[in-house]
Amino acid sequence: MNLEQTYETEILQHRSEREARLRDNERSWLALSGLFWLVEGNNTFGSSAANDIQLGSPAIPEQAGVFQYRNGSVNVRVNENVDLACNGETVKFRSLRFDIEENPDFLTIGSFIMVAIKRGKNCLVRVWDKETPARKQFTGLKHYPINSAYRITARFVPYDPARILKIRDVIGEEYDAEFPGFALFTIGGKECRLEAEKSGEDLFFNFYDPTNGNGSYPGGRFLDAEFLGEREVLLDFNKARNPPCAYTDYATCPLPPSQNRLPVRIPAGEMVYRQHHG
Repeated sequence: MNLEQTYETEILQHRSEREARLRDNERSWLALSGLFWLVEGNNTFGSSAANDIQLGSPAIPEQAGVFQYRNGSVNVRVNENVDLACNGETVKFRSLRFDIEENPDFLTIGSFIMVAIKRGKNCLVRVWDKETPARKQFTGLKHYPINSAYRITARFVPYDPARILKIRDVIGEEYDAEFPGFALFTIGGKECRLEAEKSGEDLFFNFYDPTNGNGSYPGGRFLDAEFLGEREVLLDFNKARNPPCAYTDYATCPLPPSQNRLPVRIPAGEMVYRQHHG
């Protein structure tokens, strides 16, 4: 097997593993079924349409309990004779850890999984449904043809100190993100630059290119990248992936920073998954 064949096998394996996570994970983006803003005070949940958070299944009690939201904290209080588990353990009352904390609290009732999330000054409840057709009927992703020309060694230029940029998400919230530097590379005869966000020991790029809305997801794409050395980073656009908002209306994806609009098309990686309007 030559180098080109070995590389193609690597990319196909990468794609297969990603599709398996979307299909098999009960908390995959395909299984999301709701996103609910909490208001100060009590927020009821259950199967009745009268609830603030409606869990649309006859297997769920009409009134199952309440999320109590006060001063930036969220508790769950479960009604009598209702079976709800937190991280696998039956509970009637619990002060909840948010999704952004180290060990978030996942609540399970029937086929639904819930977690309290914090975005900016707001708290919300995210809901997955293990039985949602979007996950059960998933047949795979669409990709551009594998092209090793889009596997690029870029020069990494660090900031000293790292820059803190405001990032806006699709629900209108803003947060601070650390950018340790930027990547410089040439493609299609044009010099390109992407601001690099810190992601553990590696880097993360959230970018636009002219394929957005014309082949790829309109809201941009994500790319993880690894250092090859102190001043080099590997950008493999064949591994560019859609943000969660490509699969569900209930995600809270960050938008690419304005600096990360590439001037050239990148027909590599994941293509648009579903039809988007507006």
